[in-house]
Parts: sequence; structure tokens; C-alpha cells
Amino acid sequence: MRTRLLLTAGTGLFVTTLVLQAQQQPPATLVPLTAASLATQTDRYLGKTVAVYGTVDGQISETIFSLDQDATRPAINDIIVIAPTLQTPAPTGAYVTVIGEAMRFDEAVLTAKAKQYKLDIPTDAAARFKGRPMVLATQVVDAANTDLAKAPPVPLTPEEDAFDKVMKQVNPTFGEVRKGLEAADLDLITTQGTKLRGLFAETRTFFNDRSTLDAVGWAGEAVSAIDDMLRSARANDWPAAKEAGSKIQPLCAACHSEHRERDAEGNYRVKKN
Repeated sequence: MRTRLLLTAGTGLFVTTLVLQAQQQPPATLVPLTAASLATQTDRYLGKTVAVYGTVDGQISETIFSLDQDATRPAINDIIVIAPTLQTPAPTGAYVTVIGEAMRFDEAVLTAKAKQYKLDIPTDAAARFKGRPMVLATQVVDAANTDLAKAPPVPLTPEEDAFDKVMKQVNPTFGEVRKGLEAADLDLITTQGTKLRGLFAETRTFFNDRSTLDAVGWAGEAVSAIDDMLRSARANDWPAAKEAGSKIQPLCAACHSEHRERDAEGNYRVKKN
């Protein structure tokens, strides 16, 4: 009866966790299964992104633990979980859902797949689990739906922080420029266009300091387009001003496509060179 209750409660956690993870970042081929299924039907799941549910049998190292089906029974078909970004050890006996790639434990294969990770497994454990099923985990979700393997975001450098503030001004300023073009409002175009030119000049300097030549070029083209726009507006040639202004957004899009990414918190930041 106790085992049945444990499995029932655990199934609820398992389903809730899968729904939560699917809402956040659904893998293309997420396969839900239990630790026992992976242990006994390993070949069926190799190479797939799995969500394995089970209990923590024991911590092997800072980033490695074993997972079994039932905490009330001795470990028979336990599997190994390697979570390179594990931040908090999973408590022994706790139910967790592990999401990652199913594979067989092989140090050479693991090193090739996780190039930035230094394997920290004791010699006896490496011998015991060699060739046995494992999960190279990207997420380890506990009963409170907390991902124990979620690495804290890398803080912005002072230069990146300053640039982030510049970028957050571009869209609203460009919106004002568009209003000025539509209304043929020279004062608005002059004020906001000059501000926008300064923002792109700062952008050019930021990427020049990083030797990111394509971004330097796009920012420079944006500055030139704004100069043409202001010159045409002052000459009362609004069609030419609109034509020059229309060149700015595609330049932004090109740079964003190559050099902008979302971090784990969903915030935009500049890609590392």
C-alpha cells in the first residue's frame, strides 16, 4: 500500500513537471519514462531526449548521482545521472525528474558530447557504471518544481550593461522617428533622429571594441542612413527622408540575428565572441 501511494503521488509530480517543462522550453522529442524503464529497455531510448522519473539513490560527486525506481527497495537497476550544471545536490531518497539525453556511460563519448565539462566521477563508480544506462542531464527537477541544474545567469560586464541601456533606447526612439516621418515634423525628426544617430554611434563603438566587424559595418550604415534622412528632411524632401529611414530597421534585424540571444531568464543579451 505504501509503495502504491508513493507511486501515485510521484506520478502526479511527474506529470506536473513535464507540463511545466514543456511550457518553458519543450524539447523536440521528449520521451517520458521511469528509471526502471530506462534501466531495463535501454536500447529503446538511446540518443533520445528523455524525462526520467525516479528516486535519488545516492550522490556520487558534485555533479553526478544515481537514480532508482523506488526508495523503499535496495538499488538493483539504478542508472547514473550526470548533470554538468548541477547547482544543488539532489537529496537521497527524493523523487526527481531528470531531463536530458539517454546514453550508455562511456567516458570518451561523454567527453566528446560535453566538451566544457570535466568529468568528476570516482574510479570505482566509473568502473561500476561503464556501459550502463545514464542520462546526460540538462535539468533536474525536484518535488517543488525547482530545477536543481539551472545555472545562474552570467552577469553582464560593465560594458555589456552600458550597451544594454543603449539598446533599450533604440526602439522607442526609432518609434518617434517614424512618427516624425509620417507627420513630416522637422522638429521631431531633428530631435529624435539626432538621438538615434548617437545611439548607433555608441553601438558602432561597442562592437568595434569587440572587433565584431559585421556589426560595426551595420551600425555605420545606420548612422549614414540617419544622416541622409536628416539631410533630406531639412531640404523638405520627405519621400527621400522616408526612403533613408526605411533602411534602418533591416540593419537592426541583421545584427540581432547574428549577435543577440536570450539567456536562461528570457532576457536578451549580446552573444559572446
